[in-house]
Amino acid sequence: MPATTREAAEALGYSRLGAYRYVVLPLALRIALPALGNNLVNLVKTTTLAYAIAVPELLYASAQVWSEVLNVREMMNVLLVSYIAYVAVLVFALSRLERALRIPGYSPA
Repeated sequence: MPATTREAAEALGYSRLGAYRYVVLPLALRIALPALGNNLVNLVKTTTLAYAIAVPELLYASAQVWSEVLNVREMMNVLLVSYIAYVAVLVFALSRLERALRIPGYSPA
């Protein structure tokens, strides 16, 4: 923890644990949130790789449906729209959270 942050927390009467809990961690979350959001979106997009090892996920469920009925084109379109919707909701929620937690006057380059 930087000395100025420690001094400010001590001036406010925080213990060492309180300084980390109420000062350092909220600042770290605000700065790390964009990278966390990128990793979550990437995780959602790459879950289809789980299909290769037969983990039941969205692509696996679609394959089960189209093996019973020959509507592959429709199932792939539903799958595409589902992934776009999941990613859109995740990006929207994370951008709202980033906007709510942004540090006034701080804009990373």
